[in-house]
Amino acid sequence: RGEDGARGFAMADLDPEVSSGYTCLNELENPGAGATALGVFSILFSTCVGIPQAYKIWRLKSSRGISFLTLGLGNIGSFLYVLNLVILHYNQITLSLSRDFTFWVSAQRSLTFVWVELFNALSMLCIYPLASLYVVDEPYPVKIPSLGINTVYSMRDAVYYGFLVQVGVVFVAWLPAVFVFSVDGRCEPLMLYGNFVGFLVGVIIVVKFLPQLRESWYARGSYSLSYLTYGVDAAAGIVAWAQKVFVTNERVSSWLPPLFLHALEIFVLCLNFYHDRAGHQDMSRRHGPGHDAHRRRASGDERDDDPEARYHHPGRGTAAPPGYVDDDWGYGA
Repeated sequence: RGEDGARGFAMADLDPEVSSGYTCLNELENPGAGATALGVFSILFSTCVGIPQAYKIWRLKSSRGISFLTLGLGNIGSFLYVLNLVILHYNQITLSLSRDFTFWVSAQRSLTFVWVELFNALSMLCIYPLASLYVVDEPYPVKIPSLGINTVYSMRDAVYYGFLVQVGVVFVAWLPAVFVFSVDGRCEPLMLYGNFVGFLVGVIIVVKFLPQLRESWYARGSYSLSYLTYGVDAAAGIVAWAQKVFVTNERVSSWLPPLFLHALEIFVLCLNFYHDRAGHQDMSRRHGPGHDAHRRRASGDERDDDPEARYHHPGRGTAAPPGYVDDDWGYGA
């Protein structure tokens, strides 16, 4: 799974001499048929995890209710986690390239987590540019008093600059590893750096869904946020947490950050479902059980005349969504 689920992640001590959570892996493993099949399934699952979210944005032609800050933090965390695993598995990667193609294919069983996280990162990355196509171009104030920043961007500009920041952070983080690998070609010189990257991933895991919580709180409904993408992620994460606690008895730092993330995911989904259900019942009372308002454009939707039913964001004001709106308030995936 991806950094959303953080399976296999361990926020280790920064000193590689005393760390039991982060060490270079120097030998190729030989997992059984069951473990191999599970690994293939995990790769396929990670590749597809972002599809329901992308489809819902495309179907509604709207990114309403989605936090771009959460998406951005998720992208940064995903590619830093891939870096964390590449460092950890680099000696295995080198070994896999030491013989012919058949040997390389067989060796990939030892690199399952690397492939899982890479495809997960790419799957979730696709959501950001798609959501940016349908963003409502509202004023977006940016205030950072400590840095003397107090300006207002359009939402489209803010999303674009946010993407550039993501690219910059990931590039800077990967640059030292690429340089060391090209010069030394071993994992060991990067163990300390790998532990630091792992620590950053742990911090991102804890905070990344907080902006989505705020967005959903003011949106009062799921709108374009996918129940399926984040519901499945939360369920898989809880299973991984139970395995770490009750089966492998891993230390707290390996499962507490993702547990906090998945608890937030579940809370946000429950919050959205509550508002979706309330909005659906309200529309049924207004139009009857067979109402067809879910196919009306937002400009003609009765909710546009009701200030209490419109989407109000404390930083960007009140706005109606573009294009079609589901009056079941996001019951779709």
